[in-house]
Amino acid sequence: MGDKYDNPSHFQLSPEVAGAIWIALQESECTELAEALSETMINQGCQELVDASGEPVQDPLLILMFWKNFLEEKDLVHFTPDKNKVN
Repeated sequence: MGDKYDNPSHFQLSPEVAGAIWIALQESECTELAEALSETMINQGCQELVDASGEPVQDPLLILMFWKNFLEEKDLVHFTPDKNKVN
């Protein structure tokens, strides 16, 4: 148990793998992890959410949830506390 592994400080994932993981997290209602991953993806230059096959995601709700925090931080949209209404 005393052995330590020297893990890399960062892992590189393809957009398809990152997108598939984000979609799975979102659909599993693991929102905190999904938000952390979308923030990382956006900060690293993600322009479009793609699925595991590399196709752009077409579901408007998934697209909105992917960009939600970014849009709020830029004061482009405001969500009410119940998260069912957009102002």
